Formats: sequence, structure tokens, C-alpha cells
Amino acid sequence: MRALLRSMVLVLAIPLWPMVAHADGAQPVFAADFETSCISAQDWRISSQLDRAAHSSRIRCVETAGGQHALGVTVRPGDGYDPNPGAIPTERAEVQLRHEVVRFDAATWYSFSFRIDGDWPSRRNRTVIQQIKQNIDPRYEKGRGGEEICDAANPLFKIEVDSDGTKPVFRAKVAGTQGCGDSVGQQRFCGDWPVEPGRWHRVNVLIRPGRATGDSLLRLWFDGRACPVYRGLLGYPRYGATRQGTPVIDTQPRFGLYRDALPETAQTILFDDILFWNENPAGHPAWVGIDPALQR
Repeated sequence: MRALLRSMVLVLAIPLWPMVAHADGAQPVFAADFETSCISAQDWRISSQLDRAAHSSRIRCVETAGGQHALGVTVRPGDGYDPNPGAIPTERAEVQLRHEVVRFDAATWYSFSFRIDGDWPSRRNRTVIQQIKQNIDPRYEKGRGGEEICDAANPLFKIEVDSDGTKPVFRAKVAGTQGCGDSVGQQRFCGDWPVEPGRWHRVNVLIRPGRATGDSLLRLWFDGRACPVYRGLLGYPRYGATRQGTPVIDTQPRFGLYRDALPETAQTILFDDILFWNENPAGHPAWVGIDPALQR
């Protein structure tokens, strides 16, 4: 499956944005190409907190079996360090898509594969591998001025590979409220499911964030196994970021490692076959055995 998907990505060849989807809905509007350009500056930005001198050793393309290439991300103690006063310090090494592929009141389908390498910590420690976020509007966020009524925002959708105390586990969380950020609205809606180190796992997502309670739709599959359908609120339509007065998802999909700080512990993850659609991708090899239809 990965070899077939890889060949399709190479045939598609970036740049793919913008692109009109074919009638069958099977053609992606964006496909990451780690064979030729790795992390293209026109498509990706690297965590601003990460020291530029560390970029090449933390974010790079690595050769996998068969001579193919994937995105390798490593986080080491102190990378992108945030002391996070009043809470747990954090570290990060991530890349974020520059293109606006996820919007309120619009459906987006995407898929990617990942593999965790090396020794994954057996202790429980929040470790996010993929996230989408709407930040709180600076007018309302504490410490930014204005009314200062809201804590910083949780990601409206995130995927973690944590540990159950013995082995790595997959879980997904959502956040959304008409109130404020970190203090309210976060909940787990999928997992914990085992993750096998050294093996490729595939994630498929259908997300349609709505601006009213009950208008959102989130469907998630892990190696073809479906999570419960989520229909609650996603994001912060009242106090979140806006564009010309309209709520906007200002932090597009991120991939990498964002974790509660760990001393003397490095972690590495590989990503491949990162694909996005703005129409039903039924029939694409990344969705074999999965019905990605919108549910009413």
C-alpha cells in the first residue's frame, strides 16, 4: 500500500495547490513530496520556537526500505522549549502546512502514515503527533491585552502517541466551546489503541468544523478501525481568531512532535503519504476499505 501511494504522490508532483478535484473526488488537492524537495518553504513552515541551527538535524528526509524517503522528525530535550508558567513545560519540533486546507463549515479529508522509531518512553507523557488549532483572538487572550478573559486555546483536534505505562498508544482529542480556551472544552473521543514501534500505521480523517454546537463532523480511522463519530463543537467561534470578522482556523495541520518536556529523552517519528482532499476521496488507494462519505 505504501509503495502504491508513494508512486501516486510522485506522479502527482507538487505543486498541486490549488487544483480542481476530479469528478470522482479521488484526486488530492495537496500531496507532500518527500522524494524531491523534502520540506518546501512554499508548503511548510517549521516551528518558530525551534532553534534554526537545529532544523537540519530535527526535520529531515530519511531513506526507508526500498530506497524511498519519508519525513523524519526528532525532538530532543530543550527543543522549542516553553517553560509554560503555571503548567507543565513543553518541547516541540513540528512542521505546519502553509495552505489553508481546513476551514469552518467546509469538509476536508486527509490521510497520512506514521511510524515511531527507537525507544518510545514507557512512562505516560502527553506527546502530540498531529494537530489543528484555532487560537484565541489576542483581544481576549490573557496576557495579550484587551479584555484578557480567555486562557490559551487547546487544539480543536489532535492525535497523540502516548503510553499506557508499558507500550505506545494512539488516542485522539477534540476541543470546542462557545466559552474560552484551555480551561474548558477538551475531551478524548478515541483510543487508547496500541501502536507498534517500527511499523507503519495509517490515519484517515474527515473533518468539518462547524461554528455552532452540533454542526461539526469528525470521523477518524486508525489502520482502518473507525473511531466514534464526533458531532460536537470544534474550535472557538466566539473568542477565537477571525478574518474580516469571520472565525478562521489560523493554525493549519501540524505534523511532528509536541510533548510535555522530558529530560534526557529523544523521540523520533516518520511521516509519509500526507494527502488532503476537498471532495470525497472514495476510490483513492489511501481510502481502501473505508467509506469516507459525509454523514448527515
